[in-house]
Amino acid sequence: MYQLCDFSSAQFLRQHWQQSPCVLSGVLPDFVDPLDEHDLAGLAQEEAIDSRIISQHNQQWQVTEGPFFEFSDVCVGAWTLMVQGVDAHIEEAAALMKAFDFIPHWRMDDLLVSFSQPGAGVGAHVDQYDVFIIQGKGQRRWQVGAKPEQLNQHYPHPKLQQSDEFVPLIDVLLNPGDVLYIPPGFPHKGESISPCMNYSVGFRAPQQMELVQAIADDLLDTGKPTQRFVDPKRADNQQPAAISEHDMAALKQLLTDYVANPKVDEVLTQYLSKQTDSLDNYAMEDPLCTEELTALLHQGITLRHACGVRPVYLAEQHSDSFMFCINGEMFTVNGDERLLTEPLLNQTQSDLTYSPAMSGLWIEVLRDLINRGYIDIVSE
Repeated sequence: MYQLCDFSSAQFLRQHWQQSPCVLSGVLPDFVDPLDEHDLAGLAQEEAIDSRIISQHNQQWQVTEGPFFEFSDVCVGAWTLMVQGVDAHIEEAAALMKAFDFIPHWRMDDLLVSFSQPGAGVGAHVDQYDVFIIQGKGQRRWQVGAKPEQLNQHYPHPKLQQSDEFVPLIDVLLNPGDVLYIPPGFPHKGESISPCMNYSVGFRAPQQMELVQAIADDLLDTGKPTQRFVDPKRADNQQPAAISEHDMAALKQLLTDYVANPKVDEVLTQYLSKQTDSLDNYAMEDPLCTEELTALLHQGITLRHACGVRPVYLAEQHSDSFMFCINGEMFTVNGDERLLTEPLLNQTQSDLTYSPAMSGLWIEVLRDLINRGYIDIVSE
């Protein structure tokens, strides 16, 4: 289990989160890489996994997307192999994400892992998401600049966006166990000093367009009835082409009323729980039946989230049921079983023994979570 040492999450959130970059030196002491470059290369050969190699040779940039079946032709010059969503495939990598769970699950994206040769990097660039970059084996020099009012961007390769060079606020050499935090909009660049592994814990922040699209998609998929615009006692109007300020305000209020509906909270929760298509392939080949699971619970079992699984739920729920979501799927138990359910969602690993508080419905939901592969039985 990875745990940040000599680190105050409250102080970090107050002083740096979404505000300023910082270096967290030695917060993961005696850091052990959860995988090596050979493991990473193996993942990069999988068709369902997003991977790419970025290289610079003879002052020319090249970006090649996986899957890779031969590396010698693309690993030339100063090159970096990058693999996205490693937390959904390597258990130890998923454990690394837990070190940052002072940020809620719905904000977490995934773990990008890279292996770089000396001199390799992707050039100066700007990201629009928060990221913690963990230094694994080797050393890497990082430079981070101030957040500019405007920064020119260019493409030395059609699939590689870079920014102008900048004056660094941070210029640091990271060693194993060091962490660099970079908020959105701050230009940065890294260059490997020696062959090294880096782990980027990325976070997402949905745009208005994405949230509106999620609501619209739900309406289209479910065909839910919605309220129609009405305007009784309308004032006389001598300008038929004009939309009055009053009418526009009423139309916006119609939208606001719909978004304020508690049912939309569930739609957004479901949307924010979506992670990766990889989780869709976790289903058990030999699913448990309810009777088998009940017998196991009587013996006592240890359960653990599968790789990359990060449940989410609404903190405020005022109904006879308790709803939570995993990877876009919604699950519901009785409201009085919330206290039984929350530890299972918030803790990576839980010990469970049968209790009369576990209704048949609750055990069936737990069975579904296990059969879908979202929760693993570690021991019986």
